Amino acid sequence: MGHIVKTEHNTWQAVIEVGRNRYTKKRKRKYKTFNTKQEAEEWLIKMKSEQNEGYLLDPSSIKFKDFSMRWLKKHKKNKIAKTTYREYKFRINAHLIPAFGELKMKDIEGIHIEDYFDYKRRKGNLNTGGPLTESTLKKHYVQLNMIFKRAIKLKIIKYNPMNAVDAPVPEKKEAAVMNKIEFNKLLAAARDDNLIFTFILTTLLTGLRRSEVLGLEWEDIDLDISTIRVHKAYVVGDEGPVHVQRTKNYSSTRTIKVPDKLISFLKSYKLIQDKNKLRLGPAYNKEKDFVFCKENGETYNVTYYNHKIKEYLEKAGLANKGYSIHTLRHTFATQNMKNKIEPKIIQEMLGHSTISTTLDIYAHVDLDMQEEAASKLNNIIDF
Repeated sequence: MGHIVKTEHNTWQAVIEVGRNRYTKKRKRKYKTFNTKQEAEEWLIKMKSEQNEGYLLDPSSIKFKDFSMRWLKKHKKNKIAKTTYREYKFRINAHLIPAFGELKMKDIEGIHIEDYFDYKRRKGNLNTGGPLTESTLKKHYVQLNMIFKRAIKLKIIKYNPMNAVDAPVPEKKEAAVMNKIEFNKLLAAARDDNLIFTFILTTLLTGLRRSEVLGLEWEDIDLDISTIRVHKAYVVGDEGPVHVQRTKNYSSTRTIKVPDKLISFLKSYKLIQDKNKLRLGPAYNKEKDFVFCKENGETYNVTYYNHKIKEYLEKAGLANKGYSIHTLRHTFATQNMKNKIEPKIIQEMLGHSTISTTLDIYAHVDLDMQEEAASKLNNIIDF
């Protein structure tokens, strides 16, 4: 509610309600005076718009649905990758708002959070009606915790109800990794598909994320000194696929040295692409100089590569191994571990924000490496 009144000083005062006093229940109002009625009207319209988005509500009355969306749009949107933003937004709209939306932030207690996780462990999957995994619930927990921590910082609440709830503990699973025989089988299966063969080889020998490989333009690859500059990504945003001039995080922006064998294949691949450009002429899409694209320069949907990898995994007899595009990244890291490359170097090549992330994922030492360690232990015994 809001209105405008003319004062005795020939100015215009705009008034808008911003909730009620939590103790007296009396209405609370915000006032502002302007020299013209038009200025007052414009301010009132702006305030009403912001109030509808939950930005002007009295802290004691702000609801979870309003604050969680404010947190997402005001605090997170420009700080995270588009794919992460899309995940956060889906989680809020599909899970968190249906559970907590109408509750005031100050009224949410640990017991509400506990009941939420109890329900999600039984019937949280929106597709099957079954349980959500502990790994998925951990993401819910982390996001809720961020929302309530922000609310404390803005003095919306005094206590974080998440402190009363134990975080879900996902079961640790070893990342699927191909051995030498398997990834060579996959490459052989895709050998006649120039695009997918080069895509697999690039991912396997650089450890780049799918979005980073697909975001590459030829200007990012120095074929003379064998380096790739990773600073773009091709991701799925709210309105579909988009080429963004940023990677997942600050550490993801990097320049990596790549094997000469990969450079050799990339040169051959580029020659074929250049011939397509000459053949198609104006029909070739020159808006972006993507490395991985259709013959006419346009991009495929990101899921195209998932389907093609699945197709060639089946052809190679590896369909039941649980492998995917991301397996190529895991394989890159594991091969480097086997080659005794320093974890810090592997971290930088993978674009992990911390070395602990690298070690947590790839600290599964395989039997060959364990055998060497066990053999060295023999030398410490004298009898």
